[in-house]
Parts: sequence; structure tokens; C-alpha cells
Amino acid sequence: MTSPRPAHSTGLTSAAAAAGLSAAQAEALAMGVPVTVAVLDEGGAVKLLSRMDGAPLISVETATRKAYAAVAIGLPPDEFFEAIKDDPAAVASFATRPGLALIAGGLPVVIDGTVVAGLGVAGAMTGAEDRRIAERAAVAAVAALAADDHGTGHESSREPASCPDARAGMFRGKRQ
Repeated sequence: MTSPRPAHSTGLTSAAAAAGLSAAQAEALAMGVPVTVAVLDEGGAVKLLSRMDGAPLISVETATRKAYAAVAIGLPPDEFFEAIKDDPAAVASFATRPGLALIAGGLPVVIDGTVVAGLGVAGAMTGAEDRRIAERAAVAAVAALAADDHGTGHESSREPASCPDARAGMFRGKRQ
């Protein structure tokens, strides 16, 4: 039995997390690259984690760290690193923080200006491939949230992002 989600909730539902995970795995299969996908909630706790057959063992920790960095910082980790790379003190500070991976493949999911989840993908041959898979997951997660809202009769209307925000690379949905 499921209970209805409160109208004021801004978190990522289990169904939306599963939709994102499924979309990421489908994209990875289409690309021919086995990966690990991590979906973390707004507090940085693992909501879903799946290592595809053949994905490197290290990809489990790497995907989780990418997702954690995305949710903790509120930006894609590689874009955050790009912004601080010329500041040696900032690089040193963030490079030594446990749990962060400031490389491509992590994305925050933002609804109404609030980070509601972090997605991390690791195991493809390049960061660009990891990022592409994470983008597909983010679009599917936001679309599932919108479908969930409409299916429960809530007043909100989240719209799936068709592409990342040009400025920050975040996937956004909106509520009315």
C-alpha cells in the first residue's frame, strides 16, 4: 500500500528515482557501456544504487561520490571544479573533503530552485559519456515527478527539462 505524497513535498520520490535509474541504464546499454548509477536524496543519502553487469568495481564509489558532490554543492561537480580550478586554496580544500568527486558524471536535480537529488554515473570510458547518461537520468526523474504530481491531483506542475540549464548544467522542473 502506498500513501499519497504530501502536496508540499519537494523531494525525489522512489518512483522518480527508479525512473531515472532505468533511463540511465537504458542509455548506457544503447551506448554499449556498463556503468554504475547512484541516486541520492536531498540529504545525500543513497536512494538507489545499481552496478550494471561488467561495470568496474571502482565505479560504485565513484558514482556515489559524483552524486554526493552534485547534491551537496548544487552544481555538476565538473563545472564546480572548473569554477575553482584557478584558486589553489579552494582546490586543496575541496580535494581533501571525503565523499566528493569533482569530475563529470554528476548532476543535481533542481525543482523550484531547490536541489532535490543528486545523480552520479561512473564506468563509461569518458566523463562526457558519464554526463550524457546522467542527463538522461535527470530528464526521466523530473518527468516522473511531473507525472506523479498530475496523477495524485496535486496543484503543482513540474515540467521535465529537455536539456540542462545553459548556465549551470542543472536539470530543473517547475511548480505553479
